[in-house]
Amino acid sequence: MRLLITALAVFAIIHMLRLDLTQGTIQLADFASAEPACQEVDKPVSIVATAVTGDTIESLFALYPDPSIPFIDRLTLFYNLNPHLQLQDIVGGEQIEIPLSSETVTFCSKQ
Repeated sequence: MRLLITALAVFAIIHMLRLDLTQGTIQLADFASAEPACQEVDKPVSIVATAVTGDTIESLFALYPDPSIPFIDRLTLFYNLNPHLQLQDIVGGEQIEIPLSSETVTFCSKQ
């Protein structure tokens, strides 16, 4: 009886290993896709500027003016691009995105 149970256990293990090696554990995965996945994102037109010690949002907006968009709308876009600046001050040497227009551009971000 012990021999029969051992033989069934060995057979079951060999059968599971064979299925795993031939069919794989993730059967529906597609690892060899021709094109990378692309998620289209709408993002306002902006530039990246390096902040200097003592810079403020107003001084950055004065350095890179955009008369076509009101200050409040530009400030909203600024905080959408730089959400970490809502809770902290601008630090010198930091890369900051400054919105330049109210238009949005659609681009592909690979993730």
